[in-house]
Amino acid sequence: MEAPLLRERSLRSKIIRSRPAIAGMILLAGILIFVLIGPYVWPYKPFQSAGPPNLPPNLAHPFGTDNMGEDLMSQVIYGAYPTLVVGIVSALGATLIGFLAGLYGGYYEKAKAPISLATDIVLSFPSIALLIVIGSLFLPSDQVIIGGLIVILWATCSRAILPQVSSLKRMPYIDAAKTSGLRNRKILWRIIAPAVYPVAIAYFILIVSVGIIIATSIGYLGMGNFSEISWGTIFYYAQQNAFFLGDWWWVLAPGLMLALTASSFALIGFSLEEIMNPRLRR
Repeated sequence: MEAPLLRERSLRSKIIRSRPAIAGMILLAGILIFVLIGPYVWPYKPFQSAGPPNLPPNLAHPFGTDNMGEDLMSQVIYGAYPTLVVGIVSALGATLIGFLAGLYGGYYEKAKAPISLATDIVLSFPSIALLIVIGSLFLPSDQVIIGGLIVILWATCSRAILPQVSSLKRMPYIDAAKTSGLRNRKILWRIIAPAVYPVAIAYFILIVSVGIIIATSIGYLGMGNFSEISWGTIFYYAQQNAFFLGDWWWVLAPGLMLALTASSFALIGFSLEEIMNPRLRR
């Protein structure tokens, strides 16, 4: 019990010493507080007429209003929920599939070739183009977008996990475990999986940021779920009206929130990957 505990303490101390990770956590905490408290303290609703149309940012409307006089700050706050849910749920699904694919593909030689081939095929296609193709086959909904993101994002995690499992299975203690009579399935889940799951956690956080960006891009292109407000739909309506009306704040508000959110996840994810991935350690 002491070795895992010491390893956990060492990992925690490395994260605390990582300035990018701390900066990302602080930034993400601020965004989550803003999004979670916003609906309870901000008086306007996304589709409520809140003031004069095309109003620049001011004290009453910090993010300004759109061409219908709707408050953009309320749209950004409420639009964060479906955007974050899509990003997080798709990242969970993609990481789980990628982890299992990398685990089995790295350990079993018969599974390595087909899983590596599937990974290469998925990674060879542009993500947004592939998601547009998937979205065009079904009615746009959050479920379709999440499913499409899982299809195109699992390969990233699998590509990171598979070579590490291939390396670990050649270690002397794995041979010793086999000699002692331990079956492959138990070796895989009791010894190898606990050794590589921290890398999957790091990739999960990175995939969240990618999922949020791609989901927003799909909404901007008009392929998103327009039955609810999201950052993607804000961008879609902004690109149709803001540039003609000169409403630069209509694009700036969701763009700033998207950049800050994706950056916070990326800072945490890259820091964790560097700490947890043996191939990236100095």
